[in-house]
Amino acid sequence: MASHSPPNRVLNFYRNSTILLTGGTGFLGKVLLEKILRCLDVRKVFLLIRTKDNLKPAERLDRLLKDAIFDRLRADPDHSKRLLERLEAVEFCLGGDSERLGIEHGTEERLLRETEIVFNVLASVKFNESIRNAIATNVGGTRKVLLLAKRMVRLKTVVHVSTLYSNCDRPTIEERVYRDVPFGPSTVLELSRLLSEEEMSCLQHCLVGRLPNTYTFSKRCAEALIAQDFSELPVGIFRPPIVLSTYREPLAGWTDNLNGPSGLCLWTVKGVIRVIHGDAGKKANLVPVDYCVNALLVAGYDVAERASQVPIDESCEPDQLTSPVVFNYVYAAANITWGRYMDRASLGFDRLLHRVWWPHSYGIVANRMLYRLAALCCHTLPAHLLDLGRRVCGRQPVFAKMMSKTGRFLEMMSYFGLREWHTANDNVVRLRSLLSPAEASVLEFDLATVDWDEYFRHYIPGLQRYVVGGKPGDKSKAMPRWSNGSWNR
Repeated sequence: MASHSPPNRVLNFYRNSTILLTGGTGFLGKVLLEKILRCLDVRKVFLLIRTKDNLKPAERLDRLLKDAIFDRLRADPDHSKRLLERLEAVEFCLGGDSERLGIEHGTEERLLRETEIVFNVLASVKFNESIRNAIATNVGGTRKVLLLAKRMVRLKTVVHVSTLYSNCDRPTIEERVYRDVPFGPSTVLELSRLLSEEEMSCLQHCLVGRLPNTYTFSKRCAEALIAQDFSELPVGIFRPPIVLSTYREPLAGWTDNLNGPSGLCLWTVKGVIRVIHGDAGKKANLVPVDYCVNALLVAGYDVAERASQVPIDESCEPDQLTSPVVFNYVYAAANITWGRYMDRASLGFDRLLHRVWWPHSYGIVANRMLYRLAALCCHTLPAHLLDLGRRVCGRQPVFAKMMSKTGRFLEMMSYFGLREWHTANDNVVRLRSLLSPAEASVLEFDLATVDWDEYFRHYIPGLQRYVVGGKPGDKSKAMPRWSNGSWNR
């Protein structure tokens, strides 16, 4: 009897499709775009790009495609010939009171006529963003993208990228939308339009509540808005945790920023940070960006499949049938702790002395009073002494100011380094069962398959090569820039 392989349902879903991607110039968006163009036989990708730094969308696309993440794609003769044929930069803007994105009329008509799949990755990911700007981008921008999707005649699926920490004020995070936004998402969005920056800042403590920053609040607000106003669409909400550099695809160790833990780790390697406020035993919720993108693509297929099926169980509540499906992309069993994250980073050092010294070069302290005392001794006092030396030499003091910024960064990170969450992931586990063996070789995202030792051999070298420059542990190189403490997106 002949054996039959399972159908490649996910790959077939994307074959010859047309995709609209927002946020494609950001960290996560770049990897998603590269994966789509290299591994999925799509017909076209519309890439929404804003004019920035006097560069038009076409110029920004040209610069984007020169990034190292696209090296493998450009090196393939078959892909490089068709690259620009399958890509179109579409200019848009988020400003103004219009409900639309400011896309040129003829282009918008083609978008509405041709688009089948939407990935909304667009977001402001700064933790310390003003609440007015965070809401305008993360809530207002989401609303405009989904209003556009509502008018698409061939739409099959919309996947909105949120964050696992949109509900981090809860000890347990389920795969559902939590709608407890003060005043409601529509009112919050309207307030951000009507009130000034200062007036919104006065309201911030009422809106944000127990959440740690404006970023997490605005992402929760966007989720609630989707559930409230767009539940009739085939829409899913994908919640990644902390996203780090690539594991293997398209090249190991690639990243384009020093946000979040990456900046913390590299600043420690550089000797700037000696003490970290956190709990070494807490799970870190870290995922490689290439695995995250794979899960995101499978989620897009699953959302479309769910939408195409007529509910069999008529006893279900209407809210259960219409609410967007949520994917918490986290695997508790396969997770690593903050202690192991910092310890394994030494695998990327090219000198034995650095590897031997590394465990003694920093400390992770959970107690707040002990941390502050250690930070005073290891960070603040040395910075003032170095500045004193600079003043004696007639130079401007810089170290105290730098360490003050570093201290604020460490405080922001400590919220996540001191806590652990119970997180449901049934929908994500189900996604993995949808892949055939052939698809799993292309779209693997189960964190149990990650060899973390292999991962960390490329981690610090990747940060040095693609962001800073120089060899791991070489303190003579330029210091990494202040990163605003935002997650990788």
